[in-house]
Amino acid sequence: MVGRTYPFAEDSEAVAPREPRKNLMLAATIEADTVTAPVKIRNMSESGAMIDGPALPEVGSQVILHRLDLSIAATVVWNEAGRCGLKLAGTVKVDEWITGAKQPEKHSSLGQLRVDKIQSAIRSGSPLPAEPAAPPRPTAVSTPVDGRIARELAEVKLALDAIGDELTDDPDILTRHEKALQKLDIASATIEWLAAVVAADDPEAEIAKISMHDLRSRLSGLATLK
Repeated sequence: MVGRTYPFAEDSEAVAPREPRKNLMLAATIEADTVTAPVKIRNMSESGAMIDGPALPEVGSQVILHRLDLSIAATVVWNEAGRCGLKLAGTVKVDEWITGAKQPEKHSSLGQLRVDKIQSAIRSGSPLPAEPAAPPRPTAVSTPVDGRIARELAEVKLALDAIGDELTDDPDILTRHEKALQKLDIASATIEWLAAVVAADDPEAEIAKISMHDLRSRLSGLATLK
């Protein structure tokens, strides 16, 4: 459940200014030695995160943060009032942690794939591949109905956020239904993007901004690689 981006303030006086952290509410788990515990990721940047939960490790503890298909090692740098700050062992893409899945690498592109096919055809003597037809670009048709649909979607997102917040506040529910709650996060983020697309004067341009790779691919009708 995604909110605005803001600088992480809890320990800003003790260290140099950090990169902005995105305010989140994501179900996850931490693992220390052989013990796992449910937590919520409250905010996250490329190199750090703040979590809360019923059982948090002490400062200096080495942990692994898990969410769906993703995990990363981290060190607890502060622990106070039911929350703690994590210094991640590497850099992460926050948008990937929102969806819980790794995005395709950027080392390839659709253009490079076509170049490879052409080179292969030249070497084998086969006919060159045909130029791909450009997909038709729909005319922007934002209407009053679109605006009302977007508002309804926004209300649905708020309802999902409220449900997720209430459920994740219960440690037993969070432990038993971790994967389901993480999928609820993804559903909320998907609805937020759909509302933005429906309300946009240029839906195609808005689709191109979507950080969720699979959703962007489905809505654009193209197998995007980044």
